[in-house]
Amino acid sequence: MPPRREPRRSAEPSFPDVAQLGEAIATAIQSALCLPQMTLLETMYNLKLDKFESHEGFEGAERWLKHIEKTFRVLHNQGNLPVEKWVETTSWFLGKESSSWWKQEVCPLTPEERTDWEVFMQLFRKRFVPPEYIDCKKQKFTELRQGKLTVNEYYWRFTDLSRYYPEVAANPGEMLRRFHLGIKKKWRSIATTLLKIEDSKNMPSESEEEEKDGNQRKYDKSKGHASLGPRKT
Repeated sequence: MPPRREPRRSAEPSFPDVAQLGEAIATAIQSALCLPQMTLLETMYNLKLDKFESHEGFEGAERWLKHIEKTFRVLHNQGNLPVEKWVETTSWFLGKESSSWWKQEVCPLTPEERTDWEVFMQLFRKRFVPPEYIDCKKQKFTELRQGKLTVNEYYWRFTDLSRYYPEVAANPGEMLRRFHLGIKKKWRSIATTLLKIEDSKNMPSESEEEEKDGNQRKYDKSKGHASLGPRKT
């Protein structure tokens, strides 16, 4: 009886399925890229926000509050900081004196007011950014002239001081007029051109005037008065 032959084995090595290998690599990369979730406090401290110690002066207090609010808005837009947590988070960055001040201010407030960011800003400005400081800034805005400033320097100072006059800053025409008053003569032609453009935007168009005249004539006829021609405007 002839000897039994063993089945021939393939010399080629066996490889894993390509699809399974791709999934394994993707899973490994994803797990390597997943960072540990940080708490809100860790996130805030990683931003390196300064503490408010209450001796920074009026401008320092205003600058600190503005920076805090800007940071909170960015975090809120990213879904990391709800508005009702803004006041509580701000208390982490109050120094010894300012923290004592806030504890006294909190006592008479209702639970809703204690988490209201607008209430906190109002009380903060009342204590550390008084009305006298705001009035001084308004006067500087009113008396601002270009002088030795470059056009860019004058523009940035003008726009920065205008925020203390919200009723003026909300009126583009008035802003341009005030800008025209303080700039040097050689630059006034540009400001004048801008003023004319702004005024033309606010003027009614011809079609609006014609429609207004037509409505006026109808009104006169209904009252028994004859219309003698286009109404002067």
